[in-house]
Amino acid sequence: MSKFIIGKDRNQTEFFCLEQVIDQSNSVRIIDLFVDSLSLKDMGFKTEFIENGRPAYHPADLLKLYLYGYLNRTRSSRQLEKECIRNLEVIWLLKGLVPDHNTIANFRKNNPKAIEKVFRSTVSMANHFNLIGGTLVAGDSTKLRAQNSKKNNFNPAKIERHIAYIDNKLQEYQNQLAQADGDIVAQNEIQEKVIKHKNQKQKYQDYQKQIEETNTTQISTSDPDSRQMITRNNITEVAYNVQTVVDEKHKIPIDFKVTNQNDSKAMGGMLRRTKTILGHTDFKALYDKGYYTGSEFDYADRLGIEVLVAVPEVAAHAPNPDFDVEHFVYDKEKDCFTCPAKQVLTTNGNWYNKTNGKSVTKMKHYKTTACLSCALMQQCTKNKKGRLIERSQHADLIYENKVRVEQNKELYRKRQAIVEHPYGIIKRQWDFYYIMTKKSIKHASADVGLIFTAFNLRRIINLIDPNQMKKYMQLLWLTFLSYYKGFKAILKQLFFSKSKTTFFNLSLNHC
Repeated sequence: MSKFIIGKDRNQTEFFCLEQVIDQSNSVRIIDLFVDSLSLKDMGFKTEFIENGRPAYHPADLLKLYLYGYLNRTRSSRQLEKECIRNLEVIWLLKGLVPDHNTIANFRKNNPKAIEKVFRSTVSMANHFNLIGGTLVAGDSTKLRAQNSKKNNFNPAKIERHIAYIDNKLQEYQNQLAQADGDIVAQNEIQEKVIKHKNQKQKYQDYQKQIEETNTTQISTSDPDSRQMITRNNITEVAYNVQTVVDEKHKIPIDFKVTNQNDSKAMGGMLRRTKTILGHTDFKALYDKGYYTGSEFDYADRLGIEVLVAVPEVAAHAPNPDFDVEHFVYDKEKDCFTCPAKQVLTTNGNWYNKTNGKSVTKMKHYKTTACLSCALMQQCTKNKKGRLIERSQHADLIYENKVRVEQNKELYRKRQAIVEHPYGIIKRQWDFYYIMTKKSIKHASADVGLIFTAFNLRRIINLIDPNQMKKYMQLLWLTFLSYYKGFKAILKQLFFSKSKTTFFNLSLNHC
């Protein structure tokens, strides 16, 4: 008798049923039910194809494959194709189908809007199970590296350096040609280098022209919509900036948007979308100092949403910090400032445009002639004409935000714990720190949409009893079927008796 556990004989013939191999509690069954409960046609997936030629794969099968892959840290279309052959869970999920990796990849990049609607359905499911509080949200962004190297990203300064380098090389080749007079072999070799460098120079000149014509600041050749951005500690990556809004109750993302812009102008748009998703404005939103922009406070105020945005440090200090602008007291009724030396700075009432990049802010200027005779002027300013204070058109809203942050410090401390939770899992645990697709922001949105859909499904699976989820999704499937096939009355009679819960009956009545 052997002292070790011995495996089965490989030549032994066995019969098994796929349904019996997959345990009833396996999360792959949740994926199957979830996708079957969706109205894929209404979401924008293509479900009708011309009849000639080879039949297409149903979008439900490809969506199931992707959700399974993302939930198991597999995003590559080639890897997913392999899983269709060797993974029993995938074989059960797709009923033995093995789509080609090109078919799998095309499904993802061709359905960004539809995938976003699948994500929205996970938010609706979470809301149904009371997993979304809707009273406190936190917003932030994370950089996901694009499929574009820094070498293939160009800005005007970088292009000028390349052109200058090529001009120097061309001058060197001209000198070498003069020295190689009569040596035909050497001249031919140098001419080949000259032609190569001239072609390179033309390429960079074309990039230069493209930047001027499109009024952009960068060009990325592999993934045109990606941009070089600061990720942390002045380290840059060619990446996309993903804006997210996360609900405080169970750290569930309720919205995302893939951008190639920084955070300064992102808050207002995300708040508007959050208002639509939650259906009300009775919530607080927490943001970090990257979103500290006057126009965005104005947008939030017009929406009627209370925001708490971290106040950044003063960008420029006076020679003596005791004379920083924060120590100047503003009198709203008289529209003037009083400086630490008790002098009054007044305005002529005119508004001046201050440009910062593409944005323009209206400012009032405040000053006094008393600066010229003030003994403390050297501590206050280096301007020989005296101190000039600027006050933005959004100054009142900026001040109100500062007061809110100071009065709700404990509440604001929750921001990082709320919004960083999904990033920690997605980037650290799942290793999804880069965008899988390339060539457009739409393709990147599809990848990010699947990431957040998988994250929400995992959160819901972990928080809700699987049997409850199955009942909910079966109900969705039945009501969907009854709506489209006219079987509402029959299904209600066959599947729902008087002993069922009021919720199920009410759900059918509101189909």
